[in-house]
Amino acid sequence: MKTETTVVDDFSLIKAIQSGDHQAFESLIRRYQRQVANLIYVTMGNHDDVDDIAQEVFIRVYRSLPRFKFDASFFSWIYRITMNLCIDEIRKRKIRKVLSLDFLTEDALEKSRKNKDQVMPSDSLLMDERRQVVQSALQRLKPEHREILVLREYNDLGYGEIAETLDISIEAVKSRIFRARSELKILLSEYFER
Repeated sequence: MKTETTVVDDFSLIKAIQSGDHQAFESLIRRYQRQVANLIYVTMGNHDDVDDIAQEVFIRVYRSLPRFKFDASFFSWIYRITMNLCIDEIRKRKIRKVLSLDFLTEDALEKSRKNKDQVMPSDSLLMDERRQVVQSALQRLKPEHREILVLREYNDLGYGEIAETLDISIEAVKSRIFRARSELKILLSEYFER
């Protein structure tokens, strides 16, 4: 979740970059590279696209920073740049893919790897099965529901930040999250009732 301090730090970095501090730009990249990569992967569904598009995102950010207005969070600004580049790339290729959300389960897999000594082989199989079921259900969500869950559950954004990022009202955010969770619950109900 983005805090007030993060926003102030972002703005301080941006002002430093606007004054010619290249190390400040490297700090900004380090701060947001994972989130940008995740957004690209969610949108494109392909690991091969992440590096190229992320590089283009940060090139555009660097070129656009002199015109950055401090009236919105940097995250919502970079989110829009990232999504616009992904949409442009999809249009260029004229593809309509089902979005893959493999990265969403990376944290769970990492935790399971760290606890490998404590996990029984049958537990590992069960976790893999559950991951596949959840991933499959996430892929079947409507794109706007998938997007809102990624922002809320995996990027840990608050309602206000999501509203700003998607340029919708907080009420619309709450409504979409409720509908997304309801849709996901229905998709997963058969599996978890067993």
